[in-house]
Amino acid sequence: MATEALYSRKNPFPAPVLGVRRLTGEGSPKETIHIEFSLEGSGLEYAAGDALGVVPCNDPALVDALIDALMLDPAEVLSVDGENKTLREALIADYDITALSKAALAKWHAAAPCPLLAEVLEDKCRLKDFCWGRDFLDLAQKQERRPFADGASFSAILKRLGARLYSIASSPKAHPGQVHLCVGAVRYTTDGRKRGGVCSTYMADRLQPGDTARVFVHSNKNFRLPEDPAVPIIMVGPGTGIAPFRSFWEERIASRAAGGNWLFFGNPYKATDFCYEDELAPLVGSGRLKLSAAWSRDQAYKIYVQNLMEQSGEEIWQWLEQGAHFYMCGDASRMAKDVEKTLLSLAARYGGRSEEEAAAWLSAMKSAGRYQKDVY
Repeated sequence: MATEALYSRKNPFPAPVLGVRRLTGEGSPKETIHIEFSLEGSGLEYAAGDALGVVPCNDPALVDALIDALMLDPAEVLSVDGENKTLREALIADYDITALSKAALAKWHAAAPCPLLAEVLEDKCRLKDFCWGRDFLDLAQKQERRPFADGASFSAILKRLGARLYSIASSPKAHPGQVHLCVGAVRYTTDGRKRGGVCSTYMADRLQPGDTARVFVHSNKNFRLPEDPAVPIIMVGPGTGIAPFRSFWEERIASRAAGGNWLFFGNPYKATDFCYEDELAPLVGSGRLKLSAAWSRDQAYKIYVQNLMEQSGEEIWQWLEQGAHFYMCGDASRMAKDVEKTLLSLAARYGGRSEEEAAAWLSAMKSAGRYQKDVY
């Protein structure tokens, strides 16, 4: 069998961790990390614009608390995909113990009837509120008696732990045999208990150089650099939306692409949130990249990437008229909509298009592959 076929979503590669560092500074309202994995010997290949699937492990402390609350034996042996594991090992590496849903609550209630769950399952609003930010430990702590006879019956109601996809933040030309990610650590508090995103805190808190994590490459053919290296590109990526654009600028520089590179980046404060400043500064200084940075909270009024786009509207329009490709990565609910509205307004203001004509122009950009987005 060819090496390339060995590792995939169904059979992730145990990638050694090469390094983990924090990109945001002390006092930042955000916690963004940069993590590097080795792909040596995996046969896995990726292109700038692709994503990496990471299969996380649950926090061992959360697993221990859950087993204790359920009064189960952590050493009980379970069969997981034909492999014998202890209950503790299986709950750490194989089962989702954090995501509550109507289906999950119904399964729990069927296995271990609970008056509280009976009420919650009958009320859509209460169900949504109950599931938000809570996990199976919350359910276990609300039970007055032991709900499951053993670990096997408990694991039977659980879903398998799924992979999370992250935009790759490296070019294979710049880092042969490696893959890098730029990840925002998710942390929050519910019912007085501190919690975190399963995969983001797995990487931020528990992975160290020398550890391995299960990974695979997810191709994203709808987010690709222009085939012609002379074509200019405009990249809009606030926050961790900068991730795929690091792969883009590294790829363009490694391949000596002649086209211009313009990055719009935004975060709260320049002093603490300037991700990849050490890499961007020399590129800007040498003229290989144009940077427009929006520090939303460095002044009394908030400035976002779309505001900087408006300020540089005429020049953006000139780039687009010269054939530039436009890319956007980040929050789909607000940022992406605001950036698209700004693009339409530029088409009207500098292109002399009506509202309908501007919409048709943007649609044509999309069809031609000149307007691509990676939003979440």
